[in-house]
Amino acid sequence: MILWTIQHVEAWRTLERRGVLLGDMRRVDAHWRQFYRWLMEHLSYRRPPVWAWYAYGARRKKPDLRGSGHRPRGEHAVCVEFDAPNELVTLSRFDLWNCVLNNGYLSVDEQHDLDNPTPRQTRQSWRHVFDLNFGDPAWFGPPDEAWIQATLPLLRIEWVRSCQHFKAR
Repeated sequence: MILWTIQHVEAWRTLERRGVLLGDMRRVDAHWRQFYRWLMEHLSYRRPPVWAWYAYGARRKKPDLRGSGHRPRGEHAVCVEFDAPNELVTLSRFDLWNCVLNNGYLSVDEQHDLDNPTPRQTRQSWRHVFDLNFGDPAWFGPPDEAWIQATLPLLRIEWVRSCQHFKAR
């Protein structure tokens, strides 16, 4: 599966030197660690995943590096294109993952939204993040226009097809 990961240039150097890139909980914002732990438990990962893009919106697959928000402004970064084994990749909806990061309840549509979901109901709803066709398109937008992210337990240097250096905007 062709994917793109955007990393700090030091991550690229680590990948070149070690031949493998692994997630590191020390690089996860403290506020988000509980959500990463949920994801790791759900995917049976021992460490945080390596994140990548499968579809960067409706019109393109590859991330548009001319935009902002990929990395902190001015940071020297890389966009690594790679071909990972399908069985190692888990796809999820970027918009729904942001709902998880905000500890939100994922409702199918506005009529089924819960006013006060229990923490258990909220966590159970998060499984929908992996359903690429989840929810009412009128509420979430058409599935074929969704931004699809990928997680995988590691990235191997032999999967790399190209590496583009850029300065984050």
